[in-house]
Amino acid sequence: MFGFGFFPFFFLMPLILVVVIARAASGAFRSWRRYELEEEHDTRLHQREAQRAPHTDEAAIFKLAYRLKGRLTVSDIVVETGLGVDESERLVESLVDNVRVRMEIDDRGIVTYEFPEIIRRFEA
Repeated sequence: MFGFGFFPFFFLMPLILVVVIARAASGAFRSWRRYELEEEHDTRLHQREAQRAPHTDEAAIFKLAYRLKGRLTVSDIVVETGLGVDESERLVESLVDNVRVRMEIDDRGIVTYEFPEIIRRFEA
């Protein structure tokens, strides 16, 4: 009925359709894989930052304590590190072990954190 003129159309159309579907699937897979790799990279980066941040903050507090000759307040930490008041207080209180860091409250109610090991260095 249609003759031989439509033969290339019936032969090429499924082939073109297969190629288009294969390319679309390949592109979708590549973008999905790229998204997955970026997400994995972000997760690893956040994990590294989470592991490193407390130690870096602790080191900054000890360096500040050394500079201030072993006695500091939460205000000193906030000014020097740029951390918030609550975060600074939580961080320094987590260091209080009554060996390396002690918390002292004077008669006026001012809370001072003392670092006996550092104080001893400056007294000598």
